[in-house]
This record gives sequence, structure tokens and C-alpha cells, in this order.
Amino acid sequence: DDFWCTDPSGDPNGTFWLQGCHMVHCAYNSLWMAHFIHPDWDMFQSTHPCAAFHAASRAISGGPIYVSDSVGDHNFRLLKTIVLPDGSILRCNFYALPTRDCLFQDPLHDGQTILKIWNLNK
Repeated sequence: DDFWCTDPSGDPNGTFWLQGCHMVHCAYNSLWMAHFIHPDWDMFQSTHPCAAFHAASRAISGGPIYVSDSVGDHNFRLLKTIVLPDGSILRCNFYALPTRDCLFQDPLHDGQTILKIWNLNK
């Protein structure tokens, strides 16, 4: 699972599909790998067309939140939505996992399943 800012084939619509693919991989990898490692949902770009989607998923991922923006090219308004006024982050207690109804489904290809992820915070 890696953040791809554009579709390598050049398809502009493929860029959006890749973002969903990235989240599906992160969620299912957390289900398995959280028993061995600290899951990391990778960096994202705060000015990307899907940046809000990525910011929200990182906020509940339970892992670190970091961006790969170019110097001077940041969407601070978006970034401020996932931190407290002092810049600290409310980290969830666990790692984001797919809901039970998504476990043995294929949200990328079956045309029916919407990936839902959950986590807890005190």
C-alpha cells in the first residue's frame, strides 16, 4: 500500500480509484499486521483532489499522520481539521479496522460493498 498521487497509466479517473484502493489495502493490512507492527497508512498530499478523504482516514487510523507536500504548497485549512489548536493530534486507542460486514467482501470490485472502518478514542 502506497500513496499514488496520480494514476501511472495517465487515466485521470484512475487517480480517484487508486485512492480508494489505498484505503482498502491499509484497512485490511491493519487487520493482519497490527498484531506484529504499528500500522502506518502512509503520507498524503494536503493539496491532492482526494486530500480530505486521506486526512479523515489518517485521523482515525491510529497511526502517524504526516504529509508529503512540496515546500510551500500546503492546505493548512485542511490540516487544521485533524489537529487540536495547539497542533497536537488526538490519536485513537487502537488501529482502524474494517467493520465485520466488510471482512470477506471486495469493496474494490464487487460493486456493492462500501468499505467502513472503525476505531475508538476515549
